[in-house]
Amino acid sequence: MLNLKGNWHILAIAFVLGGVLSNQEGLAVYLILILLMAWLFIYRFHFLHSTLLLLFVFIGYTYLSPISPNVLSHSSPAKWEGIITPEIKNTEHTLSLILKDKSGDKKQIRYIKKDDEDIHPQWKVGATCIVEGNVEPFEAARNPGQFDYQSYMGRMGIFSQVIIKEPSNLTCEGESWMNQLLESREILKGKVKTNVSDYTFSSIVDWFREFNLSHILAISGLHVGLTIGGLYWLFFRSGLITKRQSKFILVVFLPVYMFLSGGAPSVMRAGLMAGVLMLTGSFQRKFPLTDILSIICLLFLFLSPSYFHHIGFQFSFLVTFSLLLTIPILKHYTNTWMQSAVIGLTSQLSILALQVHYFYEFQPFSLWMNMIAVPYFSFFVIPGLMVILVVSFLYPPFSSFLSSLFQDVHEIVLSYMIHISECLDFLWVIGEISMPYVVLYTLCFIQMMRIWEKGEKWKTFLASCAVVGVFIVWCLSPYLSEKGTLTMLDVGQGDSFIIELPYRRGIVMVDAAGPPVYASNKERTAEDVILPYLKSKGIHRIDAMFITHDDTDHSGSAPYIVDDIDVHRIYVSPYHKEEYHVAGKAERIKAGQKLLVGDHAFDVLHPSDVDHKDSNENSLVLHSIIGGKQWLFTGDISKRIEQGIVEHYPSLKVDVLKVAHHGSHTSTSDELLKAFQPRLAMITAGVNNRYGHPHQDVTDRLHENGVLLLQTNHHGAVQYIFSEQTGTFSTFLPYNASRE
Repeated sequence: MLNLKGNWHILAIAFVLGGVLSNQEGLAVYLILILLMAWLFIYRFHFLHSTLLLLFVFIGYTYLSPISPNVLSHSSPAKWEGIITPEIKNTEHTLSLILKDKSGDKKQIRYIKKDDEDIHPQWKVGATCIVEGNVEPFEAARNPGQFDYQSYMGRMGIFSQVIIKEPSNLTCEGESWMNQLLESREILKGKVKTNVSDYTFSSIVDWFREFNLSHILAISGLHVGLTIGGLYWLFFRSGLITKRQSKFILVVFLPVYMFLSGGAPSVMRAGLMAGVLMLTGSFQRKFPLTDILSIICLLFLFLSPSYFHHIGFQFSFLVTFSLLLTIPILKHYTNTWMQSAVIGLTSQLSILALQVHYFYEFQPFSLWMNMIAVPYFSFFVIPGLMVILVVSFLYPPFSSFLSSLFQDVHEIVLSYMIHISECLDFLWVIGEISMPYVVLYTLCFIQMMRIWEKGEKWKTFLASCAVVGVFIVWCLSPYLSEKGTLTMLDVGQGDSFIIELPYRRGIVMVDAAGPPVYASNKERTAEDVILPYLKSKGIHRIDAMFITHDDTDHSGSAPYIVDDIDVHRIYVSPYHKEEYHVAGKAERIKAGQKLLVGDHAFDVLHPSDVDHKDSNENSLVLHSIIGGKQWLFTGDISKRIEQGIVEHYPSLKVDVLKVAHHGSHTSTSDELLKAFQPRLAMITAGVNNRYGHPHQDVTDRLHENGVLLLQTNHHGAVQYIFSEQTGTFSTFLPYNASRE
């Protein structure tokens, strides 16, 4: 007879594994299937168990597969009717809400607010609305490693947005009971913010984000357990009601608390587990906690498959599952600090693979910080905040005193924690680990926990080496690969090229574009494009950064990259004016010099000893042989400088030309093209940029000379994957004839 008691976690893992398979393609699918077969073989599952497991893999594969998009035409304005769902986001500059029609299709409605404009009173949850506006796709990632908002929304079943210019374009009437509850919650949040110090919130959030400890609060639902436990103790100690009555009251209270807390996956998971435990507590037949957690996980995914892609959902269930696996292990340790260390270690290790998959880096010493942070926040911060919250409603003046006292103590403790963290500050940049590696890591972690539970220390050590070994193998793989990569990043109207030499012999960067000069966030390009790409590739050091000239569209992100990543040497022209970002690492170079990065040479062709009194004209011009092709990087030079290079280097060979000045008509002369005869040209230009780059006469001239053209405004990032003598070009965005 098939007995599932104590084994529901296997079915949950199989279901999730099916979902992982449905979202992979190519070799990754086969690698994950091989790992699955190995799992079945190693644990020698009974035939019925194996059949059921494979059935759940198939169900997960079918049920959690990506939704096919259903996008309206983008060519003309559209009229659409739907009901406002609870996902309303009201920021300082924009208002976003989701409309759902009768068929279940969803559209995001986005309104750019005017100065100091408040939300329209008719736009309420549950209101029936008619919207008129332009239907547009969400912005997709245009570079490797970049956050893909289009995919993010698509995983929630939303594939397009309607941009409205005036409030009159969205007419609504009515509301639902849900809106009244949401308004009450907002009033409650406002009261909390009024009576509790801002520092109480902001300091915790900032510190957790900086030192990689957010799992303690954001994904653990810890406050749910503390709240329910505290109320149960008060009810029972009061002597007014019985244990059974206390549990009944708390079960009724739980949905209200989950709603008031925001309904995050971690809160829902913790609340449902607490409710199930209280309801089944009186039964003679006890249910394993892993079964309860697994069944709740399956219910979540069956009722709302989009949770499968929710990072908070993933982290919350992984951490909770690991903590349940830790319970038998804690029996081997009597020391409180050792138990705290075990809890912190398993919590971190359980989500480490996914954390690296999403964020590319890991703070190894955060494992030590957990030993301090977990007890502190569990037994002081969260209970203290709850006391302040309750007092703020009962007697607001006293809550101000408590908040001030709490803040003073909290600041002292945090300052010591931050000081310790700064002393141990070291980021391990691993890169975007592939999903088969995530699955392999997870299986190794589960096996380690099984061995650890048995108390076999030597085998546990070997299993832990296998867990860490997954990352070590991944990190070593670039150093063992004969393939290199040259990437022309799509940074809008600017230049950024990153060259990864074979066997990681060196990392070279040519220019580091910043955002437009009028942008308020000067770090945007570095934070959103360049650094995510570098970290996704596991790059923690740049051996050489060439800044062709000091215009923002070529050098604006350099200071932020230098602050975040080890840059060994920066090369600039003799006439480079901006010094603020070079941090003593800059070397001025000029025509005639040959620079070696590892064993790879870059020849400097320009500028010479003549100052042209213009940053564009003084751009560095570099020549290098990469993957068997001869490359010419031209900065923003004009036709006049091009002519000088042609005259000075008449025998120069050029296979790939980086078109100067983003395809401006001031550059890329016919003389240059005929003299060097490039076969391929690469243009960096922003989509619909205000300069009209690349200019039509330049692209016509390139086509007339038989030059194949790749440009970021059409293709997104462009990559050249190469070995010593050959290589292949690829574009990040799929081919679309309408963009050509």
